[in-house]
Amino acid sequence: MKRVSFAVLAAAGLMTASGAQASVFPVLIIVDNTDPSNVIFTATGNAAAVMDDSASILGGVSLLDLFQGDGAIFSSTVIGGDLSPSGNPGAYNRFLNNIGDLGSTGLNLWASGVGGPQMFNTTDPAFTGSTSGFDFGDVTFNSFGNIVIGDTAGIPGSGAILGTWELIPSPGTLALALPFGIVAARRRRA
Repeated sequence: MKRVSFAVLAAAGLMTASGAQASVFPVLIIVDNTDPSNVIFTATGNAAAVMDDSASILGGVSLLDLFQGDGAIFSSTVIGGDLSPSGNPGAYNRFLNNIGDLGSTGLNLWASGVGGPQMFNTTDPAFTGSTSGFDFGDVTFNSFGNIVIGDTAGIPGSGAILGTWELIPSPGTLALALPFGIVAARRRRA
């Protein structure tokens, strides 16, 4: 019994270590692609790494390097949910990419018909809420990347790095967990 518990604790420790990024920036948004046809973006409640009010909610924020390879092209797509930037009561209600320097591997979250600033600081949550699900079944995700202020095109922000986004389940985490789960299962049967 003690060996199984130790194996589970060791696996959890390795999964945590594999999920840790070589970054000093906080994880601000979790991207859950457990079901690629229903991908959800959720705020973690962590504060931004910088103080910045350079972009309105119309310019939004960009999740860099979200998609692998050539990515995919998304024109302005309506989204639901209540994922909101700090300092603005409105929620992001659209996403798009392939604008400015963003290209087809990033994604800009922004709001149409909602005005006002995004006022990020280092003491309050950068974002609150989550989006409704998106069908991203045709693209492959990276494990993590930076979130920058603005859309890198016509309505830019400072381009400052607010923090990071992180994919769950992380492919590396699953790869590490599988062997430990098999070992624990075999020991339980013995």
